[in-house]
Amino acid sequence: MIGHATNGVYSVAADSLPRGRVGVLNLDEHFRGNPQISGFSNRHIYLQRLVLKTDPSKGRSLPIGSGVHRVHISGIASRGDRGRSWNNLPEAKRVIDLIRYVHAEVGMQHCSIGVVTPFAAQKDLLRGMLDKEGIASRILVDSAYGFQGDERDVIIFSPVVAAGITSSASRWVESPPNLVNVALTRARQALFVVADFDYCLQQDGSGVLRKLADYCNDIQTLRDTSPAELELFSWMIVEGWSPEIHPRLGDVEVDFTLRSPSGLGLAIEVDGAEFHAGQATTDRSRDAFLQAQGWRVLRIPARAVLETPHNVIERIKEALTGKEE
Repeated sequence: MIGHATNGVYSVAADSLPRGRVGVLNLDEHFRGNPQISGFSNRHIYLQRLVLKTDPSKGRSLPIGSGVHRVHISGIASRGDRGRSWNNLPEAKRVIDLIRYVHAEVGMQHCSIGVVTPFAAQKDLLRGMLDKEGIASRILVDSAYGFQGDERDVIIFSPVVAAGITSSASRWVESPPNLVNVALTRARQALFVVADFDYCLQQDGSGVLRKLADYCNDIQTLRDTSPAELELFSWMIVEGWSPEIHPRLGDVEVDFTLRSPSGLGLAIEVDGAEFHAGQATTDRSRDAFLQAQGWRVLRIPARAVLETPHNVIERIKEALTGKEE
């Protein structure tokens, strides 16, 4: 039997194979979407089993910026009509503002936009608001189920979860987690997560919403800090790595850290000339401190990240094996 929550088409098909689920052949190469977007799913849904094949530099020309964007709004969740489902009016208004912004951006008028939300009441609210704007026919608003097999240049994810919602409804959003995965990966070029991030960060640490909030915060930190750091992060995601973002090692903050399978710790600094001119002595002192703490230090010019990223990745690989001097 096929059901909405317990047994979907995939489960029925997989269980019908002669060898059951043992006979399922997983496609492990991913060619679609910006790596920042697919990188979250690879890390938290597929457990790094995907091989990402997308070139991060392809989306640099997008006026609003490719990849993942964090849009925080202090929301209030409430019941929909007749007490069914859930909506979040402040979050819905912010989604509409964002759509106006994307439409106003030079060169974005012809980009396709979709809004994914897990709750029917939020879907109805957004459709009504878009109808008043006169653009309802141009924006697809639906659940993850409605977006199965579909995609848009820009996807806006509205999870609704905020103050006022019940704990069971919050858990329902991420159960099963592959529904959030479908919602996020409908984006070809840019994903905007419009949410109450403070509230999402209070959710269960093992749940996908909390992980998504942490991931979006990390990317927004890089987006606000340095284009070169954001670019390098995207290339590291393609490699299947999970770098720590701006961690503190003692009293020193570094741009990234990575660990090799053997346990070697690598601290990576992306040096922009405008920030590091005349700071060679300070940098040497920082490097000496980090090395004394057992970290290998790799400094990479920001220009190299933007112009020759493949060479940069090779340098990082060599450093992780202990070959880089």
